[in-house]
Amino acid sequence: MNIIKRTIEKPNPSFEELILCFEEIRTNGDVAVIKFDGERDKDEYTVFVSFPRNKREMIRVDGSDLKGTLKKILAEYIEENSRAAT
Repeated sequence: MNIIKRTIEKPNPSFEELILCFEEIRTNGDVAVIKFDGERDKDEYTVFVSFPRNKREMIRVDGSDLKGTLKKILAEYIEENSRAAT
C-alpha cells in the first residue's frame, strides 16, 4: 500500500508510476480495469477495482482526465482497504 500512497501524494505522477500502483492491486489479488469509452463525450474514462477474494463491493470512478481518474480510484482503493481492515 505504501507505493500507492507515495505515488498519489505526488503532484504529477507519471503514467508509469500509476500503472505500477495497479500492479500492486493485482499483487493483492484484486482486479483493476481501465476502460476508454469512445461513445461518451464526457467522463470517457472508467476505472474500477473488484475484490474477488473477499467479495467486497466493487469501487468505480468515471472521469475526463485519465491521470486524475487513476489517482482518484487509487485513493478510494486505499480507503476501502483501510475500512476492510477494521
